[in-house]
Amino acid sequence: MIFHGNELTYGLVVSFWLFGAGIGSFWGRRIDEGKLYLPFLILSLYFPFSIYLLRFLPGILGYRPGEIFSISLLLIETAFLLFPIYLNFGLIFAVGQKKFSQLSKSDLKGITRPYIVDSIGDLLGGIFFSYIFVSFLSPARKPLLLSVLFIIPVVILKGKKFIPLALIFLGVLFLPGIKNSIKKTYEKLYTGFTVEKIIETKYGRYTEIKKDGQFSFFSNGTLSYTYPDKITSEYIHIPLLLSPYQEEEILYLGLADPGLAKELSKYKNFTIVHADDRVQKMLEQHIDSESLKKISYIASDPRLFLKKTEKKFDAIFLGTGDPLSISSNRFYTEEFSKLLKERINKGGIVSFSISSGENYLNKTTLDYNSLIFWTYKFNFTNFLVIPGYTARYIFSNSPIAYEEERIKREIKKLNLQYLDEYIIQSQLPAFRIKEFEEQLNTNFIGLNSDKRPKAFLLALLHYMEKYNQTIRFLRPLFNAPIFLIFLLLPVPIIFRKTGFRISLIGGISIGISYLCIVSLQIIYGNVYHLVGLITGLFMFGVGTGTYLTEKIELQKNLKVPFLTLGLLLIIQFLIINKENPIFWAFLLIPFISFVCGAVVGWTYTNAGIILEKKGVKYSAAPSVYAFDLIGGSVGALLFSFLFLPVFGIIPTIICFIGICLLAYLFA
Repeated sequence: MIFHGNELTYGLVVSFWLFGAGIGSFWGRRIDEGKLYLPFLILSLYFPFSIYLLRFLPGILGYRPGEIFSISLLLIETAFLLFPIYLNFGLIFAVGQKKFSQLSKSDLKGITRPYIVDSIGDLLGGIFFSYIFVSFLSPARKPLLLSVLFIIPVVILKGKKFIPLALIFLGVLFLPGIKNSIKKTYEKLYTGFTVEKIIETKYGRYTEIKKDGQFSFFSNGTLSYTYPDKITSEYIHIPLLLSPYQEEEILYLGLADPGLAKELSKYKNFTIVHADDRVQKMLEQHIDSESLKKISYIASDPRLFLKKTEKKFDAIFLGTGDPLSISSNRFYTEEFSKLLKERINKGGIVSFSISSGENYLNKTTLDYNSLIFWTYKFNFTNFLVIPGYTARYIFSNSPIAYEEERIKREIKKLNLQYLDEYIIQSQLPAFRIKEFEEQLNTNFIGLNSDKRPKAFLLALLHYMEKYNQTIRFLRPLFNAPIFLIFLLLPVPIIFRKTGFRISLIGGISIGISYLCIVSLQIIYGNVYHLVGLITGLFMFGVGTGTYLTEKIELQKNLKVPFLTLGLLLIIQFLIINKENPIFWAFLLIPFISFVCGAVVGWTYTNAGIILEKKGVKYSAAPSVYAFDLIGGSVGALLFSFLFLPVFGIIPTIICFIGICLLAYLFA
């Protein structure tokens, strides 16, 4: 699907989460503390229902296997199915804080301690669910485990009458057949198919289905390949046959289907690099033992592998698909193109496929293909583009040409079943290739880079237009001039009330945390498994900052948070502009997230005291919490949907350094 776990999904879900919790916190100010058990009870019943319904929803709405999901479906999921969960989180905090304040003998601790406890829970939840439960619990058991955890406070607060319900949840959690319930759910979605495997790892969810002897493999809901497809698999030889050099060292970056892996194993040395070693085990089940002996599998992020290795290759294939996330955008940037150039031998080739069109390309598709074409052309002198709905790009610093006699000899050596010189000729119609390349050559719109991931946005627009899901405002945004983001600079001068400043701190803080995740993606690759750690460290920082306010003298204004956030943004600016910050960035970026959380924690207490002095008493802490979360909600949405994909990382960082400086000066 379009929003299959990419940064837009993350931003939208986080935005609704924070907004829902903020609304719940506002609402919770008016609810009696004796009702604290109620949101826990609602969550224990509603949470597993909503998660299972999320899995059924595509099938209910008539989506077919592998069909692109729209943003409207994601909005339905986040706004209607998940929003009640977020709302109850806010209710728990607000009502719990009121109850704790009445029990506390210290006004200050009545504000700080609930936030500290909340942040510790967030840290533990992030660690356990990102690193432990994802590996040892099936997808069906995880929602049920949370139901059990939600019912425990209900039993503590309301006594024995809820113990039977807790025992029922516990019994369902350990039912022998519960593991297969998700599989049955997926069989409803993949009607007519047999669901062979569902595997969740720290890198994502993989699903394998079968029909009429063919297997289809889905990664995070997106179709990766169908196997066996002998004809399509043999097409992978075409780029190699068009090179006059003899290829011996072949490298494949990404998820390789079994048929393709078998074909490339016919060369002397064939290496596959993919981050998830569980994929290797699934691949091995479909490949004969003879072919397996010739395949080297390296469990590593492909880009990180190329940075570390000194080895050079005769051919490098990218199997990373269209750049529908900032993580996959990294494979279509000028930085990565330069790295590939350094890792191929003289006469070596680089080849990949992206979505395109047969002949005429509309504006979005042309811009998308042109951007990636020019980004690679910048580092390679020779190229060939084979047109099609999936265009095959071949780049080299040596000639690429069709030499019939040589190709005949090589085909004979490879013992191919379908591919011959005539099929290759049919794939290379001169007039179509010339026309296609002319369109690309005359449409220079700049280069794609890590710091301004334009291919990510264009790939998204291409898919949305292809499936009639275009959001009209997105297309003009692509050409928006960078100076527009700097129109935000006067905001802290115009809006100076305490509530707005709390929201602004929350928005910038969540933006910095989001930048931490994106920065790690650029440097290390897929950091799905680190999102929990980054978020957990942020929340641990919140608790630490809140605790420190009990020990140090509070300020009369909110100057310090803006100064600190500005310094953190400067550090991020230096990291993102460093050539190869491999090791120390891995330590520093999580620390930035932690300090950012500490700023939020300090602001929470300090702003609560400021509001109390203005006449707000027991509702001060929930009000600050609500302002902070609503600001964070807006920040998550704008950073993920607008600032980073449209204006780029560097202009965004510079703009918000300026905003922090002005907010400090005019506090």
